[in-house]
Amino acid sequence: MAEGKRPGGLTALAVLNFVFGGLGAIGALGMLALFGAANAATDGAAGELMSEGMSEAGLSGGMLMVTMVLAVVSSILLIISGVGYIKLKRGLGRNMGSLYGILALVGTAIGIVGGQPFGLSSIIGLIYPLLTLILVNTTFKEDLVN
Repeated sequence: MAEGKRPGGLTALAVLNFVFGGLGAIGALGMLALFGAANAATDGAAGELMSEGMSEAGLSGGMLMVTMVLAVVSSILLIISGVGYIKLKRGLGRNMGSLYGILALVGTAIGIVGGQPFGLSSIIGLIYPLLTLILVNTTFKEDLVN
């Protein structure tokens, strides 16, 4: 990389990380608010009904909780790695981006195994983390050196 010249692809990856990280954080907060409001409105009955429905579908509350935690952590890692891409930092960019890629793939796999229908969100949940892993560990490896 020429001195003072930022790779356009790395900047685009940073912007996508900010967008996906922000959307993921908003989605996770929205789900938590929805569960909390439904539970408060029904004096705890919504939580029991949801647990019964998940048990009948073969899902556990623990799996839902793991998926939610992975979604929140992935959103945080997306934003952190986006900052690292902008600053061309190895630790914040490459390492956190790789960690995001691995966690997002695990989270998507858990969702699919747990009964989530395989659709557009699953495809994005597989392709973007794979793309991130490939790009930060090959194409932009020399750019993220600080």
